[in-house]
Parts: sequence; structure tokens; C-alpha cells
Amino acid sequence: MDKEQMFYCIPQQAYLSVNTCKNLRERPVGKAPAGAPPKLIACEKCTMHPLVDMQKVPTVTLEAYLGGSKPKTANLNSPKYRKLLAEVA
Repeated sequence: MDKEQMFYCIPQQAYLSVNTCKNLRERPVGKAPAGAPPKLIACEKCTMHPLVDMQKVPTVTLEAYLGGSKPKTANLNSPKYRKLLAEVA
């Protein structure tokens, strides 16, 4: 992706950039070395990240987000998303 994309992260209940999502997932679980915070509990249990990696979640550019646009929230219970998550699992 050329531009920074923002999406609504359901486990975090916040708007995140795709890059931030990937960085949070790479953090260690539980105890971490000094200066490195551990992975957030919401990220440990997240099932949404495959959709983010496949670019299947509704996004807006960072510029549009800062201008007031908000991406739609993905309905993870819809047949479309359940099928995609089942393929990855």
C-alpha cells in the first residue's frame, strides 16, 4: 500500500493504521525485554488480523481520516467475513 490506510479494529475498539496493527502483532507475549512493552491482550486474541493482511477490511486513507472520514466497521459475523476467516484457519 502506498498510502497509510486506517481501519476500525474491533478488539482494540479504536481506529488503527494497517502498519500499526502489524507492529502490535509482532510484539512479544507476556514479559518482554526492558523498554519493549508486551503485546496487548486484545492483539493476542485477535482474529481480525488475517482480514487486515488480505486487505479485506473497510479502510480510508490517513488524509481522509484526518479530514473527518471514518472507515466502516467490518461485521465479522457476516457470511462474507466468516468465509474468509474459515479459509485462513
